[in-house]
Amino acid sequence: MNRKLSSKQKEALKKAEHNGGRLIRGKGGLWTYEGAATSGETWYGLVTPEWYCTTNTIFALVRRGHMTLDDFDTCSLVKDEQGHKTGEQKGDQYIYNI
Repeated sequence: MNRKLSSKQKEALKKAEHNGGRLIRGKGGLWTYEGAATSGETWYGLVTPEWYCTTNTIFALVRRGHMTLDDFDTCSLVKDEQGHKTGEQKGDQYIYNI
C-alpha cells in the first residue's frame, strides 16, 4: 500500500533536508534539528524547540523508507537510486520517494 505523507511528515523531511539531512532526538523524545531555537514553552518541564515532531512521525518515515535511524538519537534522509535524498528540493519541487 502506498499512502500519502502527512503534512507533518513532509515538514520533517524538509527540515531534515535544510539541516544537513539529519534530525536529532532531544530530551523528552521530541525530534528536531541541530541548533533549533527554543520557544520558551515547556513540555513536561522540558524546554520545547521552535520546531519539533514526535517519534511517531519519525518511525512512520522510517517505515516508508524516507529516513533511517542512525542510532537512538539521530536519523538521516535516505537517498534514492539517483543519489537524491528524499525530501530534496529540485527547482521548486521536493522529491518524495513514495
